[in-house]
Amino acid sequence: MFEDNLNERYMEKRDEEYQLRSIRLNALCRVYEQADRVITGDPVLVHVVPDGPAPAWSDGQAIYINASEIEDIDLEALSQVNGLNFHELAHHLYTPRKGTVFMKEVLDRGLMQAANMLEDQRIETLLVARYPSVAPFLIATCARYLGSTPEESEGAYLLLRGRRYLPIQIREAFRDLFYDPNLIPVIADIVDQYRLLTFPKDYDKAIELIQRWNDEVIHQMPSLPKGMAGCTNRDPVSKGRPEPGKAQEKDSKRAEGMGKAESTTPNTNNKPSSPAPQTQQEALDMANAKTDGEQSPPSITPGTGHHESLGGLPDSVNDMLENVIETVMSSKEVLQDLKTKQKVIVGGDGKHTDTIKRGRYDTAAVPTEAMVTYRKFARELERLRDECEPAWHKEEASGKLNVQRVIRGCEIDEAFDRWDEGTDGTDVEAVILVDRSGSMSGGNDRDASIASWTIKRALEGIGAPVTVYSFDDETELAYNRTELANKTHYKFIYGSGGTEPYSALLAAEQVLISSRKKNKMLFIVTDGAFGTKSDEVIERMGKRGILTAMSLIMSDSDMKFYEDRYGYTDDTFMHGVEVYSRIKSARDLLPFAKSVVTGAIKKRGR
Repeated sequence: MFEDNLNERYMEKRDEEYQLRSIRLNALCRVYEQADRVITGDPVLVHVVPDGPAPAWSDGQAIYINASEIEDIDLEALSQVNGLNFHELAHHLYTPRKGTVFMKEVLDRGLMQAANMLEDQRIETLLVARYPSVAPFLIATCARYLGSTPEESEGAYLLLRGRRYLPIQIREAFRDLFYDPNLIPVIADIVDQYRLLTFPKDYDKAIELIQRWNDEVIHQMPSLPKGMAGCTNRDPVSKGRPEPGKAQEKDSKRAEGMGKAESTTPNTNNKPSSPAPQTQQEALDMANAKTDGEQSPPSITPGTGHHESLGGLPDSVNDMLENVIETVMSSKEVLQDLKTKQKVIVGGDGKHTDTIKRGRYDTAAVPTEAMVTYRKFARELERLRDECEPAWHKEEASGKLNVQRVIRGCEIDEAFDRWDEGTDGTDVEAVILVDRSGSMSGGNDRDASIASWTIKRALEGIGAPVTVYSFDDETELAYNRTELANKTHYKFIYGSGGTEPYSALLAAEQVLISSRKKNKMLFIVTDGAFGTKSDEVIERMGKRGILTAMSLIMSDSDMKFYEDRYGYTDDTFMHGVEVYSRIKSARDLLPFAKSVVTGAIKKRGR
């Protein structure tokens, strides 16, 4: 029995740890999404996944980070995530997509591996030229990769020649370890040209250099390194679109003077050509790094006997890599960036900064009918909360024996009292998206506004934060998560624009994935269809444990019209939500919302 209790407590602890880790990883996704969107201006998505083919990868629209890279939310791990994220962001900004003439040619010729090795060096060159502040994180991530893969040290120089943001000491050290010094001039010639190419202008030149790399370098190698993010074997980026040619040309121009190229004549002493950097200036100011290419005379001091060959990197190179990482991690700017992210990720709830502009709304008195409905809804939620509270259940068939009741002669199935720890069923956060397109005008917008007030007000009664966004072709904030609904007045969300909830869905996703609440719900109130790119967001939210529900305001006659004219059915308008209802009037949304909320709480809280 004691052992069973220990196992039970252990499992409970493991479950709590798992929940906390999930919350923090979701918060991490949100932090990096916000940062990436500021940098790119694109709705970049970030996911942490349990496992995958590499430490990180990207499809051109979303960045995926392998959870194995994040053992804890400490500064070291976040520094690594920063580097991986920036590398994938470089793919997002600069790498040609699968359908381009360039990528078709690469695939037709079987040159994907060669293209990946050169492309990684080009995209990081352009990214660092545009945003020099990312260099320390790429340096640290690259140094960790080099130090953790000594078995790849003889070939790693293939990946380093074009990364001139790296201290020249590192590039020279791995040049000196390269397995065939005769290939170094060829490597330098190809990489030094490729790293500054801009697309689509230089597609033809790129193909020529990639073919040379494949024939003159790769085919001469006994084995190839996998790359900092496992990129040498990655598939083509398939979604989104890179920066336009003129923007890439500006970045290439900035990169022309980046760093100093190492000599193509290696030092054969297996010692670094230059001393390891000792200061931040030495580690990060690559252009001023010093090297004279001189070689020390061979040592004539005899050894002390045979030593078993253990492989790995020379101690001098290992010390250099560790010194570089330590230098980066001691930088004031780096620490400030990492500590800010760490504070938000570990802090959790309430740390999300909503960047959606607040709309201007008139207010109107809540009708008596809506007030009555709200009170009924609130009372039902309060009863549900009471059911979820810890309590004794008396006269049960099992549990703690009630001696007094037994003495009085009760039945055996009424002799026990059982303590119920309760559930987290009413630990809820919700977001409501209200369509304010032109077709909602004429009454639907008023009813939808009242309905959103009713749902928000009722959920607030059990302590649930509820955010409300309105959308047409753009998104506006109607109520933020900490703003309580007025007791007697609602905000009138007028219908006037188009119908595109994509940005509203992204905003809702940010709020919900950063929440510590156990039960997360999304309501969409609309009267029409919208683009398929929104379906991907809804599907992703469902996979993240968010209950998605939609009320389509459409009469039977209107649906018949769409079916006869365009072949539309309810499936056309569902957009992948888990709970769907078609209603004749927005007033019908209220009982629908009540059943969704109570059903979801019971389902996920018990």
